[in-house]
Amino acid sequence: MLESSSGQAVSLACAREAFVFQSDFKKNPAMSDVQSLPLPSKPAKPLGNTAANAKRGFLRTGVQAVLVLCVIMGCLAMLESGLRLTGRYKMSGIEGYLAPGGISFGLKKNASKTVYWRTRSFAVHISDLGFRAPKTGPHLTGKPYYAVLGASDVFGNGLDYEQTFVGVLAEKLAPHQVEVLNIGIGGHHLLEQSAMFEQYTKSATQAPAMVIIVLQPLFIGGYDDIHQGTTVRRGELFPEKNWRLPLAKMILANSSASFCFFRDAIRNIQARYSSRGDTSVSFYVQRYSTKHPIRSPEKSGDFLEKLEDLEAYIRSLGAVPVCVYCPPAGGFQLNDLVAKGELASDLVDSRFFADLVRMHCESKGVKFINVEPLLQQRYDRGEQLNLDGDGHFNEPTSRLVGEYLYEQLKPDRQLPGK
Repeated sequence: MLESSSGQAVSLACAREAFVFQSDFKKNPAMSDVQSLPLPSKPAKPLGNTAANAKRGFLRTGVQAVLVLCVIMGCLAMLESGLRLTGRYKMSGIEGYLAPGGISFGLKKNASKTVYWRTRSFAVHISDLGFRAPKTGPHLTGKPYYAVLGASDVFGNGLDYEQTFVGVLAEKLAPHQVEVLNIGIGGHHLLEQSAMFEQYTKSATQAPAMVIIVLQPLFIGGYDDIHQGTTVRRGELFPEKNWRLPLAKMILANSSASFCFFRDAIRNIQARYSSRGDTSVSFYVQRYSTKHPIRSPEKSGDFLEKLEDLEAYIRSLGAVPVCVYCPPAGGFQLNDLVAKGELASDLVDSRFFADLVRMHCESKGVKFINVEPLLQQRYDRGEQLNLDGDGHFNEPTSRLVGEYLYEQLKPDRQLPGK
């Protein structure tokens, strides 16, 4: 009973205090601030070591990145193996066959390399003299020989030596006990070849009996274009100041089939959606353009003067100079487009270069050989003159040119200038 009375007394006391608090709240509104006071809460449990959690997260991300990288590398390895096994891409090594020399660049002596293009491959061998030959090592044996000057068409890009027109000429002249020295280098122009020939003859023990200068629009139009501001790195030619990135691309292209696969895919996409049209046509339009600087009397006169200087030097050696005009396949395509009305006739002129050289030779008493009519006949028959995907002569065209040159230059023919 006492405990019950006491409990009732406590309850009554608490109720009275609550009643008093409510009464005071109504009398004093300032006490309303009490409701904004934060309620006491239980202290939060610690989340653990934050640095350790961050480390674990970083490790998880790193492992995921490594796994993704391994998958990518595995896929690339499978692609690389597949491309090589199927023979779609063959690697030719990262060393080229160019070297510093002349007034711009030349060829490495006794170098050998198999060059792989997308549609074909060909072997390049450089003799002890630093010129393209059937094999490395000694080339000339002391017999009378003809030297041939020119650019990539003389060098024979895309073909083995025996398939080039210089190689065919050498084959035909062999029974006559006459050898052939191919001085032509891809990318060279008249002044570079003249300097290369002069440098060679100054150290040669025997002068050539004949020097054949193979001329075409690119060789004539850029006669004074010397590769200045360039450098040779790993046997290839690069801009002197910005050679690192192109060199890296060359190394990748010559050592990774996967790189070539993606590179060609990007090029195909660019070609498909490019608005530039046929770039090979535009290239030859520029070379045969009626507005080309070589058409000016000053430039064409200077070219003829440099050509005459070369011929005079050849004669000073006791050799016979011969000029051969051998146009590229693209010129015939331009003439075809003009005939069909697809290209303005006043935009290009394919006759200028042949006429320029012909009139010079007639006035100077130099043997002139024009291969253009022979090539025109082949083109008119619908026969392909050039390699697939490249403007240089294919093997049948090169053989035709080589045999024609032999008929014009074989030793039993009497040539002017002797």
